[in-house]
Amino acid sequence: MKEETVQSIIRLFALVVFACFFPTMLTASYDNRGVVALFLNDPAYEAKLSPIERSLAEQGIRYRIFKIFNDELPEDENEYAGVIIAGGDSMRNYIDWNNNVYQGGEIILRGEVPILGICLGHQIVSRVYGSVLYYSEERRWHEVSFVKEDRILEGLDGSLLVWENHAYAVASIPDQFELFARGNVTPIQMIKHKEKEIYSVQFHPETQAGFLGNPPGWKLIKNFAEMAKATIEDPPLPADRRRVFPY
Repeated sequence: MKEETVQSIIRLFALVVFACFFPTMLTASYDNRGVVALFLNDPAYEAKLSPIERSLAEQGIRYRIFKIFNDELPEDENEYAGVIIAGGDSMRNYIDWNNNVYQGGEIILRGEVPILGICLGHQIVSRVYGSVLYYSEERRWHEVSFVKEDRILEGLDGSLLVWENHAYAVASIPDQFELFARGNVTPIQMIKHKEKEIYSVQFHPETQAGFLGNPPGWKLIKNFAEMAKATIEDPPLPADRRRVFPY
């Protein structure tokens, strides 16, 4: 009788421990499921909302910021729905000029989650996969033409008016990639890995203007989020502060 009582107490204790800790374990494992990891490469946006954040937030796409310039990187990118590598002026934590690849570059090489590189992100993706850059300054609104069909381009016409803001461009398409869009001044405007869901664009699909309050490029970003199975909600965007999930 005593033995049965002891066993009952042990089972009850085990249930209590499980009930207390299992939700925490579950939450820890799935906190980032459905969240896009946004790699910020421009310290100018350390304390203010960047255009790519505004695009994600206004479209209700869940994201988490990693300030790469402060050495912030996810321990495991597979905990996230996908990765967006934003623009900026430094390849810190990705690759150096001696072609040494670091943690951010290794994430790109693995390509285990969908990845979208934008401007500098496009150049980083290309360099990590073996291409080089050349000087090609372009700062203007410009039309790029798509040469391939893909679900990331669903809902877009054969061309797109986009903001170009770069000093360098990709000299050649990496061996494992295909050309998806071209431009007149900078020919290589969009590429995609042949086997992995790794996309990169030289232009800024996130940028707004007075005549483009909801630019067509936002559709490309939302298509990427949907492909990555990111959580998409519909909350309002505060006008006076950075928008970061949870709201």
